[in-house]
Amino acid sequence: MKYILFAFITIATLLPTAHATSQSKLPIGQPKIVGGELATQGEFPWMSALVFTYDDIITSLEVAGTSYKSTAFSYGPPGEVSATMVNCGIGDSQCNLASGKICLIARGEVDFSVKVDNCQAGGGIGAIIFNNIAGDIQGTLGDNFSGSIPVVAISENDGTLLLDKLDETATVSVAAQQTLAQSASCGASFIGEKWVITASHCVDNANIEFLKVNVGEYDLSDGASNAKAIKQIYLHPDYNEGADFNNDIALIELVDVIDHPAITLLDSDSSRQHALTNDPATVIGWGNINAYGPDEALPPNSQPDQLRQVELSLLSNEQCKDKLVQAYGDLYNATYLPNQVGITDSMICAEYSAGGKGSCQGDSGGPLVVYDNGWKQIGVVSYGVGCANAAFPDVYARVGQFTDWITSITKGIAIDTSYDFAITAQHSAQTKQLNVTNNSDFTANLTFAITGASNSAFSLVTDECASVAAKQSCQITVNFDAKVSGMHEATITINSNDINIPTSQAAISAQAIAENSAINTQLSNGSSELLWFSGGDKPWLVDNTEAAIVSGDISDNQQSSVMLTFTGAGSLSFEWAVSSEENTDDPDSPYDALYLIIDGEQVDFISGEVAYTEVTFDDLAAGEHQITWLYSKDGATSAEEDKASLRKVVFTPKAGNTVLPPVTDTTSKSSGGSSTYFILMALSLITIRRRR
Repeated sequence: MKYILFAFITIATLLPTAHATSQSKLPIGQPKIVGGELATQGEFPWMSALVFTYDDIITSLEVAGTSYKSTAFSYGPPGEVSATMVNCGIGDSQCNLASGKICLIARGEVDFSVKVDNCQAGGGIGAIIFNNIAGDIQGTLGDNFSGSIPVVAISENDGTLLLDKLDETATVSVAAQQTLAQSASCGASFIGEKWVITASHCVDNANIEFLKVNVGEYDLSDGASNAKAIKQIYLHPDYNEGADFNNDIALIELVDVIDHPAITLLDSDSSRQHALTNDPATVIGWGNINAYGPDEALPPNSQPDQLRQVELSLLSNEQCKDKLVQAYGDLYNATYLPNQVGITDSMICAEYSAGGKGSCQGDSGGPLVVYDNGWKQIGVVSYGVGCANAAFPDVYARVGQFTDWITSITKGIAIDTSYDFAITAQHSAQTKQLNVTNNSDFTANLTFAITGASNSAFSLVTDECASVAAKQSCQITVNFDAKVSGMHEATITINSNDINIPTSQAAISAQAIAENSAINTQLSNGSSELLWFSGGDKPWLVDNTEAAIVSGDISDNQQSSVMLTFTGAGSLSFEWAVSSEENTDDPDSPYDALYLIIDGEQVDFISGEVAYTEVTFDDLAAGEHQITWLYSKDGATSAEEDKASLRKVVFTPKAGNTVLPPVTDTTSKSSGGSSTYFILMALSLITIRRRR
């Protein structure tokens, strides 16, 4: 399954698109507004954007009265110049025709700083560098750059256009000072006081130190200073990105209460009636505006700055299922139960029957609204197949199904809705503190319980939260005791002494992997100081042909993990290899890969066809260490040999230090991190792209 980190909504006219090379996976596209129109400023005051803010340098480029989108190079000089342009190729030599002109230079082979130096050496007074691939240039001239002419970057398409306008006057401007700018990652809706609603997949694993919310946003090109800080994010406890796309909804709590118009959420009965009669609904956002089919590659990024909207027709869930089965038949049906076809009561669909209109990449988390005595939100942008394709309706989280959960968080006792402990060696333990907040107007006396088949693997310390005053918070401690290997899942439930105070619950999970003496013998000569553990869906196996170990024979949506534990300071080296399906379109988002996790933090991965490569980590600090290698597969397609390998694992203690075996009794506790197992679980048998 393929994911894109950010969600944006874009509305545009469907344009003819060239067919890209067919992909082995069916891409379910991130929602954007395609085939729509510019929204009216002020009509949707509750519309919000999830943004990252940063310092930016304002640039401009105008040629013959036409403005072109441009970006700055870091360490580039400020200034403004006007002149005709000259084609300087890729800028690999002095541009002798550049005297008094602006150099138009193609990206490729030569450092950006060298290109600009060659322009200025030929008498050029400014430079425009255009990309040689789709997308923007994020470049630097380097902190040692000594040139003095202004430089901007533009797209490949705009550069090609300017090659035919060399005799026209161009004006290049680069500001002298930075200004605060923002980049949207998803849409959202303000629902009142300090609460914002969005999609879970938009904020799963989000860092609230950097992510902010811009409430009432319309034009992303300004207003970055209005972005609000986030206090807490609550994913729905039954959301599972790797399973079925269900319950794709989340609440964001802002640091401060704000006075701003809020959207009303439509109840379940009303949403069902609107769907049964195929009423019109409007989706809004800043997503991409170019449509593409299920077997086409993602088109270049086309996210607008100004909010866009498009009108669709709602479908009943039965109509939506019928369309999906008709489009993909046995392939789609094999992924889901015959009576479900991937569409649950917690979802709602919308379409433009002729195609060419819909949500797409960048629209995730944004609202689907109906006009019912005023605008009311009926859905949250979740996922889709391609973008604006007539055969595939867009799918949204149905907000009316989550009324009780939303109330329990915003008006009751809220708890961190889920936590996945890091992969844990058997006979060791982990602990984690979860936040509990009383958002009601009354003091609550609380009791806590753990339910589920694995409840005996977890225990709680809740004394601090026995009584919680209104609008106050506390913490409970969750302990995981890895006595038994395997996957452990449970639910923390909260009971209040006041039936008028609703409560929420938290899903917790952990995986314990068993000690493996065969691997210990193979890689560590049976050492009692270096202990090996393995597990997951299939444990790693010994490979005597090359004194190595190899990952278990796992299937789609499975993982195989091996862990080395020891105590002491020193350096670690090993050789690893992998032969797996590679995401050549987006190498940073691999399909099947071998990951390296050191002390709970993912630090590296390899994917594709990678021969044995040596890796060394120097200066591991004193203390207990857990080194985990995790081979993980996504929800479809296998390639190459479909395995990972590891050999020549050596830990060298620092001089004067003794390597000790790790403490493995259940009284020792180490801080738990977010489990890479759960982060990296792939999704379904069909490639689905989120709309973020």
